[in-house]
Parts: sequence; C-alpha cells; structure tokens
Amino acid sequence: MEPLILIADAGSPGYAGLFADFNTTVWSAMLRIAEAMVAAAPFLVAGVFAAGLLRGMVGADRTRKILGVGHWSGPLRAWGLGILLPICSLGALPVARELRRAGVPSGTVLSFVLVAPVLNPVSIIYGLSHIAPVMLFYFALGTFVVSVGIGAIWNRVISDKCDTEPGSFETAPRASSDRLKVVGHTAATVLMGPAFVDYGLALLAVGLLGAFLPHGALQTGLTRDNALAPVIMGVVAIPVYVTPTNVMMHFGHIVQDGFSLGAAFALIVLGAGANVGVANWVRRDYGLKPLALFVSLLIGSTLVIGLTADRAIVNGTADTTDHTHAFDPFTRLSTVDDTSANIAWVYSKVIDSMTVDRAWGLGLLVVIVAAGIVLRLMGERGKVEHLLQPPEPEAEQPTYSKWNPALSPLQLTLVSAVGMLALATAGLYVFYPPVDDLIQDMNDIRVSLYDAVREKDVAETQRRVAQWRAQVRKLPTSVRIRLGKVSDAQRASVDEVLYSLKTLEDYAVVGKFREVKVFKSYLEKSYSECRLDFREHK
Repeated sequence: MEPLILIADAGSPGYAGLFADFNTTVWSAMLRIAEAMVAAAPFLVAGVFAAGLLRGMVGADRTRKILGVGHWSGPLRAWGLGILLPICSLGALPVARELRRAGVPSGTVLSFVLVAPVLNPVSIIYGLSHIAPVMLFYFALGTFVVSVGIGAIWNRVISDKCDTEPGSFETAPRASSDRLKVVGHTAATVLMGPAFVDYGLALLAVGLLGAFLPHGALQTGLTRDNALAPVIMGVVAIPVYVTPTNVMMHFGHIVQDGFSLGAAFALIVLGAGANVGVANWVRRDYGLKPLALFVSLLIGSTLVIGLTADRAIVNGTADTTDHTHAFDPFTRLSTVDDTSANIAWVYSKVIDSMTVDRAWGLGLLVVIVAAGIVLRLMGERGKVEHLLQPPEPEAEQPTYSKWNPALSPLQLTLVSAVGMLALATAGLYVFYPPVDDLIQDMNDIRVSLYDAVREKDVAETQRRVAQWRAQVRKLPTSVRIRLGKVSDAQRASVDEVLYSLKTLEDYAVVGKFREVKVFKSYLEKSYSECRLDFREHK
C-alpha cells in the first residue's frame, strides 16, 4: 500500500517516519499486543494464584495484620511483600484487588503494586546476571523511595478521606477443602469484571505505542549528556508493558551501551512498575483528582531520581553518533510487507519467541479464563462467599488428621510465602538450564541457521537467529544462580555474540547473503570465545 502520511526524516539515525504504511501500522500494533499477552501470561498466572492464596488461605484479618493496617509502617510492609512475589504489573492487579477486599489502605496497596513487578526473586536474580550489584542496589533503593514514599503520602492525603472499609470482613474457611475451593474460585474469577477493562486498556496502550512510535526513534539521543533523556523515556514508558525479566535485560543493555541511567530508571518504574491499567483502577475507585496526584508523584519522583542518577553515577560514554537496540521492542517495526500482513505472520512471530515458561503460562491462563467464564455463567451456584462467613458459635468444628492438619493463619502465611519462593526458584532452574545444555542447544540451532543461510531463506534465518539469541541470553543467569557470580568477560562475550547475531540478521533481512556468509566467520569466532569463557568458569 502507498503511505498514508509522509513525514520528513527527523535527522536521527534509524528514524523511519511516523507513518510508513497501513500494513506496518496495524500489524506492528497486533504483534506488540500479542507479544505482551504471551510475555505476561506466566506472571499473570502467578498473580491470580497469589490473590487466591491471600483470600482462601491467609484471610482478611491476617492480611491486615501482616500489612500493618492502622500503623505507619503499612507501605514499608507492602514493599516487603512485593519483593516476595514473582509477578508483573498486570499480575499485581489481582493481588491489589484482594488487598483492597481485605480493607488494606489504598496507599499501602499502591506501594505493593509499584514494587512487586520491579523487585522480586526472578527479576533480582536476572538483574544480577546483567547488571553490577552496586548499580542494581542503587536503583533498588530508588524504587524503594518511589513506592514507599508514594504509598505513605497517599495514605496521609487520600486514604484517610476516601477509603471505605467493608461492613464485615471475610474469614478464611477452616476446612482445607473449602480453602482450596476459595483459592481456585478466586484465581478463576479475579480476571472477570472491571479488571478485564484494566487489562484491555494496558494492552491497547502497548498496541498504540507499537503502531505509532517510529522504528529507530529511540536508538539515539537517550545519552547521559542529554538532560531530557529521562523525560523522553518517561513519556514513552507510561504506555509500555515490560516483564520483570525483560526490564532487567533492557537495563543491562542500556548500561552496557553507555546510555542514560535516568532513562533506564524511568523504564523500570514507569514501564515495568506501572501501566495504564493501574491508572484506570485508581481513576475508577478514587476519581480524576487522586489519579492526577498519583501520576504526578510517580512521574515526578521517577524523573528526579533518574536525573540524579545521571549526575551521581559515572557511567555512560555514548554520544549522538552511537546507537542502542535496547528500546527497539517498544517501537513499530521497520516495515511489514503485504505477504506478512496477516494473523498467520503474527502467530509465527510469537511462536518463534515462545519459551517453556510462556507456553505453560499461556496454557494455564486459557484454562483459568475458561473456568472463570463457566463460574460466572453458573451464577449463585458458582459462588463461594458462603464459605467465607464467620462460623456460628454452635457450629460443629471440622475434624482434623495428620493428613488434614489445622494450620494457624501465621502458619498458612509462611507456607504460602515459602511455596511461592520455592516455585519461583524451581522455575528459574528449569528456565535457565546448565551451561552445557544451553551450549548443546545453541550448537543444534547454529547448524540449522547456517543451512538457512546457505539456502537464502530469510524467514528461517530470522527464526533461528531468534532461537539462538534467546539461548545465549540465558547463559549469564544460568551461571549466576549456580555459582553466584558472572564475570565481566562472560558478560562481554554474550554481548559480542548478540551483536554478531543482530548484524547477521540485518544483512539477511535485506537479502545481502554474500555479506551474511562473510560475517558468519566473525559470528563463529565470537561464539567460540563465548563457549570457552563459560565452560572454563562454570
């Protein structure tokens, strides 16, 4: 199709114009929405089950005590709870709903929502694999200030005036079978109703950004000497959705490429820690003025800390002649031709980037949504509220055995927390297999990639490059969780392989297979050095 609107080149390298053509606009948006849905799936599943555990196992009374309702330490305690749960900004919303149902002040809930997607067991371990511990600590401290500070201010200004407590609080069932029923019902239905609108708006924002943010527009300019870099990234990050692991990967690239640390912090807080769905939830429950306060506090504090980081930490030597691909996943594609403008193309792209955790997460999410729809259609027969009523004094107490013990609320809380941490740890070891296994997988992919290059098959070349790239990115985290340390040489070798794969792919996309074959020797050299670095220090 002919371009709908032509915009003159802005002068920055990689800038492709606001509108390239209708196909690129529409199908870039579709791809970004599909990628966000798939990436969010495992974290969203963790979020709905965490919500179910809070309601069915912990109970409203114990939740209120854990989060210090009526005490100034509420936001601080919410920060502590947030770093225990492996969820994303979308996965935090079901938990936030249950916290509010339990009568937790909204400022305390906001502290949890802002920190849980950024600092959790998965993101911390992944971040340590890509970022120096001192720098990660600095930004963890900044995130602490933003989340706890906003929560404390909100509790003083808004919560005391606007929060309304329910007339009576639910009580977690005594019988274990009833607890499990409540957990399952809550997990299945928490995505229904108003929350569905919040998720839809968050995904729509991702699609609009993918449709209209020009390809390559963020590759240059976000350097440390540009005082507006955090501001520019802040504007872009508001509609962005980033998973906890991906944001740490982007953070690592920004640091390694020498770009603005303030822009990196804005991406972490505003891209991974918040989303349009959270803003809509605040607007729905409290109105436009409190929403304006929340947004002002969030953006203002983020930019202040981001600008301070660029001045306080000596890092970043990139200038206007340099570029980075760290921001490319947030923009539209360079072009989508007529043959690719269809659902099948989007499906193939998503499948190429599919990982084990995403596949399982997506499958479980489909089952959960289907169960939620069935329970909604069942009406009164599908509700569990009667199980959450305080027991009558004369009611017969359930009998217990060693296989069905009576656990106290504190024991249930500890079991839930330990269980979530154990699942997160097990998932890390499954998703990041040993170095030898990763290298074997990459060797197999490498053979298939070179076959595709020899046959000049662009689509297959891109698919194999994506597979190889995904595996090589796992190397630092695999070493980190097993040995506790990743060397600078190992990080540098991974970056070199990623650069080689990106360059080879760029040549293949434009059909320059002669250059691809020449560049293949450089890729082989960088890959060999990478294998040596990781095998010698594993």
